[in-house]
Amino acid sequence: MTATLAGVCYLFGLKDDVLPFSISFRRRSVGKLMLIPSVRRSFSFLLFFLLSISSAWRTATAQTLKNIEGAVSVFGQTTGTTNANGVRDHPTESMGALATVRQSFHPWLGYEVNYSYTRFTERFSTIPFGVQNNVHEVSVAYLLQGPTLPILGLQPFGAVGTGALIFLPTTVGGQKYNKQTRVPVLYEVGVNCPVITSHLGLRFQYRGLLYKAPDFDTPALTTNARRQTSELSLGAYLRF
Repeated sequence: MTATLAGVCYLFGLKDDVLPFSISFRRRSVGKLMLIPSVRRSFSFLLFFLLSISSAWRTATAQTLKNIEGAVSVFGQTTGTTNANGVRDHPTESMGALATVRQSFHPWLGYEVNYSYTRFTERFSTIPFGVQNNVHEVSVAYLLQGPTLPILGLQPFGAVGTGALIFLPTTVGGQKYNKQTRVPVLYEVGVNCPVITSHLGLRFQYRGLLYKAPDFDTPALTTNARRQTSELSLGAYLRF
């Protein structure tokens, strides 16, 4: 058994400590093992290493979450009428919801990711019934944030980006037309207004989306024209 202990100690760098403790391995306890100087050094190093990793992980996590904001807003949208190719398309107005995650590394360097949903109807001059759509927006944008103003602590911002607008005709009001996706140019201007603390506030913004009008792959609905959707939104944000 002493030979076995000697081999184990040799593997862990404890060769010099075996001789004074060459009693049966079965009678040794963890407490007695900790009396060996090299064991104490090994455990001290391991503890220091684990604490260093934990501290570095907390620091990296804090840096990753720094200046991240989550926001939820409601908006009202209006979409311009298109009239081309012998087809007139006059969309209805609607309300919708917008969710945004954004992060600012510097006032001139940031990004945001958006998802929004609304429902409205395309009214074409060439068919007797409108085409009702569920409209989903998924977009990313480059974010610019201005300095905080002395008036109420307001912080202006602007963004420009792109993404996808998915027009999904509804089961009943969609007249069985196919889904269609458009690629918009997105631009935003707005202002953050802190409430009580800098981590919580209200957001007012205008969003514009420029894209080709949907035609649902149907020649009778095709205008080949571009149009603009305008959204005025009000929401709340939480900054980490």
